Amino acid sequence: MNDDRFQKGLDVFNSRDYFEAHEVWEDLWHEYRGTDRTFLQGLIQIAAGLYHLDSGNIRGARSQLSKGLQKLEPYQPSHKGVDLPALMSAINVCLSRLTAIEQGEQKSFDLALFPQIHLR
Repeated sequence: MNDDRFQKGLDVFNSRDYFEAHEVWEDLWHEYRGTDRTFLQGLIQIAAGLYHLDSGNIRGARSQLSKGLQKLEPYQPSHKGVDLPALMSAINVCLSRLTAIEQGEQKSFDLALFPQIHLR
């Protein structure tokens, strides 16, 4: 996946512009026919889930984050340089906090928990 849009998606994701990351990667995904297309789809779903979370849509966040994790799982520990254990661990923390919110144990989501994508 030697396309500038992949790196652009990483950059905007790490600047917490999850909607734009989703859009950039989805544009690439529509054209991409490589064997790791599912990996790209997983990143798109993670970005969409974090966008939903940032917008207060807990149900949409849970759905997209969970789907994204499932798609990224087979690509561990690293794919296209992405440190997947670190990203997936951070997403699992987000999901556990969402559970705490849904169960009334926590009022809001700590924005400091929003993950970054690190490269190996």
